[in-house]
Amino acid sequence: MRGRPRMWDHDYLHLRPLAADLAVRLAGWGRPGGPARILDVGSGDAPYRGFIGGAGPAYVRCDADFATRPDVAGSAERLPFADGAFDAVLSTQVLELVEDPRAMVAEIARVLAPGGAVCLTTPAAFPYDSAAPGNRFGEPQLRELFSGLSVTEIVPQGGMMAAPFLMLNVGVREGVIAARRRIGPAAALLQPFAAAIFVLSNAAGRTLEVLAVHGPLAPFLGYLDRRLPMNFLVTAVKA
Repeated sequence: MRGRPRMWDHDYLHLRPLAADLAVRLAGWGRPGGPARILDVGSGDAPYRGFIGGAGPAYVRCDADFATRPDVAGSAERLPFADGAFDAVLSTQVLELVEDPRAMVAEIARVLAPGGAVCLTTPAAFPYDSAAPGNRFGEPQLRELFSGLSVTEIVPQGGMMAAPFLMLNVGVREGVIAARRRIGPAAALLQPFAAAIFVLSNAAGRTLEVLAVHGPLAPFLGYLDRRLPMNFLVTAVKA
């Protein structure tokens, strides 16, 4: 449900702005005149496929994890496709997990046809996962990483107003996981209480996000909010 985050999800405040921004940018990919060949790098179960309207584009899922049943199995750092094979490339929350981010971006540029577009997201202040290596990039680093393409925008997603509530949610989730390891199935009794905490925490974080944009203290809160983005969204084109 990454494409439709819910208030009782522990990572709602992380996923909501990501999904909202992707929905806007990917909608044009399915329209007449949009990309006809789309590659999803590190696709997983393709949570954002529904944002690409229409049935026209050829959509290829590529992932190194066979459990996700990709159309093509392969590494993001060595994509098994010919040069210029795609009109657009999508990659969400993968750049931070690869051993060589520069190689991944170079491969994306290689398989893009001239004039092709890329839309990529990557965590900024979101907590590290257990997966390695956990790369993090700021806007200057992303611009340098994508220097072989023409960057059209780098959008910060989420911010400082919601961050404390996201940290609380992650802490509660990890506590439930730890309890499950210690006491087994009985830890399931904690799940309803955790879900209630997530709803209250997400509601509070979302309220502060709205106030940072529309409230009487918007200039001050908005400035603070932008100081700590949870994700970055990068769009670029190949000349």
